[in-house]
Amino acid sequence: MRNGLFLLVAAALAAGCSMEVPDFLGREGGGDGFYSVRGEAPPEPRVVALRQTEAERALHGVILRVVGEAPTQGYYSARLRPLGGGAPDAAGILSFELVATPPSEPHAVGPARTRVLSAGVFMPERALKDLRGFRVAGGGAVHTVTLR
Repeated sequence: MRNGLFLLVAAALAAGCSMEVPDFLGREGGGDGFYSVRGEAPPEPRVVALRQTEAERALHGVILRVVGEAPTQGYYSARLRPLGGGAPDAAGILSFELVATPPSEPHAVGPARTRVLSAGVFMPERALKDLRGFRVAGGGAVHTVTLR
């Protein structure tokens, strides 16, 4: 008990010292800013060429899986961005667009197998009531997958 109280007081005194604290983890101080978690904002996601689209049954819903090919190496964070506000059109087709975040600096093109990206989305059974299928666009290609 006595040691714990001593450590608590020592920690409070050390935290109250008015020494210069560098700009570390967003803390304000007089440092030279050698490190900051704020950094630059990532570039806007870009549309990626579409290779393959499939919908498969899952427990309590459907998984829509998409494979695409980035134009160069270094693309990351591939995802299916909903189109039309995320609501199905009059025919009951829900539309997505395959996008990925490009690298901040130019990268080599490299072989196609090194530029493959995957993305997916799970649709629960409740959302499938009014759906007849999915449409995925990417890089000039459009794939439509119908639900049974």
